[in-house]
Amino acid sequence: MAEQLTYDSYTVGWICVLGSELCAARALLDEEHEPLPPKEIDYNNYFLGKMANHNVVIVYPGTKDIKSTAQASRTFPNIRFALMVGIGSGVPNSPNPDPRKDIRLGDVVVGAPRNGLASVIQYYAVRVAGEPNITVKTRTCHPPNVLIKAIRHLDLDHGFGKGKMWADIDHVVNLGVPALEDAGYPGVEHDQLFNPNYQHSAGEDCSSCDVAQIENRVARKTTRSVVHLGSIASGIVNMRSLIHRDPPPGSGKSVLGIDREFSGLLHTFPSVLIKGVCDYGDSHKYDAWRRYTAIAAAAYAKDLLRVIHPQEVELTPLPKPTEPSNASQASSDTQAMGNGAGVGLSLGANRLQIKNENTQADVKILRAESI
Repeated sequence: MAEQLTYDSYTVGWICVLGSELCAARALLDEEHEPLPPKEIDYNNYFLGKMANHNVVIVYPGTKDIKSTAQASRTFPNIRFALMVGIGSGVPNSPNPDPRKDIRLGDVVVGAPRNGLASVIQYYAVRVAGEPNITVKTRTCHPPNVLIKAIRHLDLDHGFGKGKMWADIDHVVNLGVPALEDAGYPGVEHDQLFNPNYQHSAGEDCSSCDVAQIENRVARKTTRSVVHLGSIASGIVNMRSLIHRDPPPGSGKSVLGIDREFSGLLHTFPSVLIKGVCDYGDSHKYDAWRRYTAIAAAAYAKDLLRVIHPQEVELTPLPKPTEPSNASQASSDTQAMGNGAGVGLSLGANRLQIKNENTQADVKILRAESI
């Protein structure tokens, strides 16, 4: 073990909410540090160490709301930014002639500003006084400049073949960590994108689903995870309640993935959302991909830290945490979307749109075909 440091020594936060995500992060530490004595009552678990020349605190939250990250910011006052690393859903386009542009299981989506669009679009389902139905409000989140620069740098490294994430994936897969047992690449035969109008038939896997409903996609030359940069939708609403493909009538916001883990944790630290694609957000079963994609997301996050010089972190201003008391007070750029008999959000073809649905129970995420 390395020598014990102080709470002030740690400048990078790493937040994960599932056990497999935590194990993948710990497995990638270059050295793990001894735990520090508690400063006050704190329900988070912390794992300390060095990764890519940075002192990193891995936060395993006691709850999935802002209280957890607010506590972490008080306990470790020198954290400049956080990496929010986990698994999530990919939002595929119609199949692309270039298979590297398709989102596949095992890929990684990174919330990064691209083509003028926000890195994370956060959704809230709220009830407005005097209105009987759910209204959706949004808030956009952006990584700090040090992370935006690093994401672009790493993209160039990967394009030149200098990335290290794939070697790190192989390293963790072969470590034999109990929680990551059988975490190797599940195989392309288990990556089945079904027609979005076709629902899962029955059982714990898709062996009884109609193979005629699988969409034809061009095979890739390699099984290495591909990284996709763009917008991620994050929310506490039920974002998987309905999948439907419908050509959107107009322009919308491009979305690569759906996050359901970090919606309550995004506001304390400037952060970047990194998601391993373990499913397509539909009714079908993709459980075999969860551990592998947790590792892939963590390997990308370590690769990102590799291209950030520790002095860049030290020069990054300390964050000023904000704790919105509710969705309607979250941000001045929050806007209400939809009214009347219910609201549906259309996600797909990397388009996001408003769609009226005859429901009052859930806000629904829909997948749409590209135009």
